[in-house]
Amino acid sequence: MRCIVCFIVLFSFLCLRGNAQGIEFSTYESETIQKTSYSVFDENPLTFKHDFTIAYDLAIHDYGSFGYIFRLKDSKNENSDIYSFVFSYDNNERSYLKFNIETKECLVADTLCNKNLGPRRWIPIKIFFSLKDDSVCLTINKRKYHAGKLGLPKEMTPSIMFGSSRFSEEIPSFAIRNLVVSDTYQQIEFPLNENAGTLVHDNQGKVRGKAINPVWLINRFYYWNLLHSQSSETTAGYNYDAQSGNFVYFNSDSLYTLDIRRSKWEGYKHEPFPMKMYLGTNFLHPDTHSAYIYEVDNRMDSCTICSLNILTGETNKVDTKFLSSQRHHHSSYLDTIQNKFYIFGGFGLRKYTNTLEVYDLNQKTWNTVKLKGDFVAPRFFSSMGALNPDELFLFGGTGNSSGDQSLGKIYYYDLYKINLQDSTVKKVRDYSYTGIQIVPVRNLILSDDKTAFYTLCYPMQEASSYLQLYKFSLQNDSYEVLGNSIPMDSKAILSNANLYYNKDTKELYCCTQEFDEHGGESSVTQFYSLSAPAIAKDALFLYSTEQNLSWYFAAIGGVAALVLFIGIGYYLKSRKVKQPISKVIRYKAHTPLDEERTSRANALYLFGEFTILDKKGRDITYLFSSKIKQLFLLTFLNTIGDKEGITSSYIYGLLWPEKDLSSAKNLKGVTINRLRKILDDLEGIELIYANSRYSIKLLDNFYCDYQRFLEQIDRMRQSNASQEVSQVLIGILSRGKFLKSVDDSMFDTFKSEQEDELHKMLMIEMNNLYAKATYEQAIQLAEIWLKVDPLNDMALWYMLNACHKLKREDQAMKKYYLYIAEYNKSMGNNYPYSYSDIIHNDLRISFQ
Repeated sequence: MRCIVCFIVLFSFLCLRGNAQGIEFSTYESETIQKTSYSVFDENPLTFKHDFTIAYDLAIHDYGSFGYIFRLKDSKNENSDIYSFVFSYDNNERSYLKFNIETKECLVADTLCNKNLGPRRWIPIKIFFSLKDDSVCLTINKRKYHAGKLGLPKEMTPSIMFGSSRFSEEIPSFAIRNLVVSDTYQQIEFPLNENAGTLVHDNQGKVRGKAINPVWLINRFYYWNLLHSQSSETTAGYNYDAQSGNFVYFNSDSLYTLDIRRSKWEGYKHEPFPMKMYLGTNFLHPDTHSAYIYEVDNRMDSCTICSLNILTGETNKVDTKFLSSQRHHHSSYLDTIQNKFYIFGGFGLRKYTNTLEVYDLNQKTWNTVKLKGDFVAPRFFSSMGALNPDELFLFGGTGNSSGDQSLGKIYYYDLYKINLQDSTVKKVRDYSYTGIQIVPVRNLILSDDKTAFYTLCYPMQEASSYLQLYKFSLQNDSYEVLGNSIPMDSKAILSNANLYYNKDTKELYCCTQEFDEHGGESSVTQFYSLSAPAIAKDALFLYSTEQNLSWYFAAIGGVAALVLFIGIGYYLKSRKVKQPISKVIRYKAHTPLDEERTSRANALYLFGEFTILDKKGRDITYLFSSKIKQLFLLTFLNTIGDKEGITSSYIYGLLWPEKDLSSAKNLKGVTINRLRKILDDLEGIELIYANSRYSIKLLDNFYCDYQRFLEQIDRMRQSNASQEVSQVLIGILSRGKFLKSVDDSMFDTFKSEQEDELHKMLMIEMNNLYAKATYEQAIQLAEIWLKVDPLNDMALWYMLNACHKLKREDQAMKKYYLYIAEYNKSMGNNYPYSYSDIIHNDLRISFQ
């Protein structure tokens, strides 16, 4: 039985490996980060005879960019031609993909329409090299091009390099997926489903290639990405425009558009509404390009439904009719064919309802649909979506069979099908849900194959709640939990969330809207994206280390012998034979370096990429929008050490200098509240306000690498550096430069002070290590120093001389030539010292 379980686990693992994702190529280059490059076969290229094919999907993210997508050369012939595939921008309307024999001629030039380019807009590419016929066939999105008489050899060992290389530094902003290299006899598939590291595996789990500075797309199928956050002092509404693929957002006087493709937020003033918005409930009609804002119970106003044209900002009064009671957290569906808008359930006047109401846009009337068939208990927080134009799905919610709030509530995980033609209701199933009680958001999304539906669920009874994506099967009562969670404060009855889907780009979107819990109109709306199909956490971590997974191949071999061993196992069991089991336990010494590199719960990292982990060890960095991160860092950096924190006027001047005092106060209040809610998920860190200053309080159970760094500096001031101090510092600094990706000028002083302190410390530490002949550690620290300051002569001197002492001349020479290449490129002139100068002369005084 145990063998069978192992087989099932292994089979599931193999299935997970088949989920291809992709790699994005970063065009950004800094002192410590290189542009992305990907060597398909790295140092072990394959030899092909007769022919071979390279096939993959390509997405051009920014059509205004230019550069090499890949280069191909016969690795066994230094004088062979180089074939390159280049993306070239022409104008705002069109661009080109060019296949060239480098420095000689362009073989193919394919025209692309820029409006069809962008993230998740995949173009199938296939390049067939016929060595036998001395020709190449290039297929770009079903468009075929041929070229012959190329002078191809009869046998080729191609080196295939995507992105940046020492021969092609210019690269466009692009991504690839579904890479396959094949010939008549073999086919090697690259799922590109790594989530971290540099080693690239084929679909059998074997390490084949290497990627430098990769952006692994699989993370976008698990981690929700915060696109934009918007606050409003008055009631606001939002919706998703499926035609344009953009979000629309509006309040009492302004209309905004979030262009997801261009990451652009634009807005202008619209005409005054003929009604007052209380809830912001609305539906977007694609035919009229209008958002219809409605209040189901608006006895205080002469208008209950109005329209807002999202293209022109024009507003119109639509109707004055209303329902008999409020319907908080009802579900809804718009029938664009019949021009009818349906809402189901809701809560009002201390009652849960189970009626289906329909508003006819043509007749301008509200009517109650008389449902027949299976009974649906009164409820709110249910979810609704269309199976087809005539049938709706209704899922979940909370309420009770009487509808009386005083009798308490039951959480439902049932699914119903509502036929709009004959008004019949049929119960489909109850899901076998176990866990904390949850409710879904207003809408559900049917999967592309119509075998399941997606919705977001959350424990609405928790004040500081979180949304989680669920996939419910339509074939049985099973479900899956996908992606990471999204925080949402659900204390206020008006707070809500919705789920949307873009079929063209295969992206899920989530919007959360959090209202003032004390009944005010102010709200904060957050927009998120997640690539589809979303994945579970197990699918994210397929490769536990950057080493070849030899156990994986051993497991495959084990499966081949499984049948034989099952038979032997049953035979031994029947004879009651017990075999002794020997166990070998290997211990690895724990070092301070391991401690500093290990991710932990309740931790903040300021060296390298800004990262923060909550009390469960989850990465919650994505919760920090630009303003929240700025506020947090300003407060933290002005608290640590002997500093006392920051005042409100200091915050206004740096974060919202263009705003008047009233607006700045509101924005500060919203941002402070958001920061407090995020910090609630951590232990040992607190944002406090005392003596008219904001500050960050840290306890011993909270880890911060910058605080640890300062502690080590203090130890060095008090005594000579020890090897333990060196290891701790190496562990901290190995993450990268202090506030590496934070470019705001307001932090320049902090960076400068830290760099000065670091330089002084490294000078002392390196001298001590070298004097004690601890050359291995000296090399490690010099490596770190060069990451922080790539043109530092002193770090180079210690690096080369420590290598020389250990008789590692090859390593020293390689480091020297890499250094002078960077120096010549950055400084525009040749480096003045030769390798011999540095090795045979003590130039430390000159370098200082």
